[in-house]
Amino acid sequence: MKLNQIDDTRKKRAVIIFLAAILFISIKGFLSPVVGVGFVLQKEVVGVEGEERTIIFQSGPEGVSVQDAACGQLLSEGSENLQINESVEAELKTMYPEIEYIVRMRLCVEDEVREYRASREDFNRLDIGRVAKFRVYRSERDVIEKIVEM
Repeated sequence: MKLNQIDDTRKKRAVIIFLAAILFISIKGFLSPVVGVGFVLQKEVVGVEGEERTIIFQSGPEGVSVQDAACGQLLSEGSENLQINESVEAELKTMYPEIEYIVRMRLCVEDEVREYRASREDFNRLDIGRVAKFRVYRSERDVIEKIVEM
C-alpha cells in the first residue's frame, strides 16, 4: 500500500514538472523577439486624437512632404530623410495628444510590404532606400522593438 502511494506521488510530481516546463517554454517563445530584415520604403509622422489619425509629415523616395500645413514650419528646409527631434515632437504634442512614428518596409524574406510603429529614436535611424535589420515581439508584430543593424 505504501509503495503505491509513493509511485502515485512521483507520477503526480512528474506531471506537474512536465506541465510547468511546457508552460515556461510556451511563454518564453511567445515573448521572445522575431528578427526581420526590410527595405525602408516610406516614413510617416501621424497625429492621433481619439479615433482620428492625421498624417503630419510623409517621407518617401521623392523626398519629404508636409501633409498638415499647420506643421510645415517645424521641419528644416531641404531635409531628404524625415527626422524628428525632441523640440519638434514637443511642438507636435501641443497640437495632437499622441504622435505615432510609422515606417513602411518591404520585407526581404517574404517580399511583402508591412507597416510598423517605431519609437522616435528608431524612426530617426531609419533612412529611406536602406535595408534595416530589426526586432519585433511575437505578441506585437507591428511594433519595432529595436533596430539591430543598418
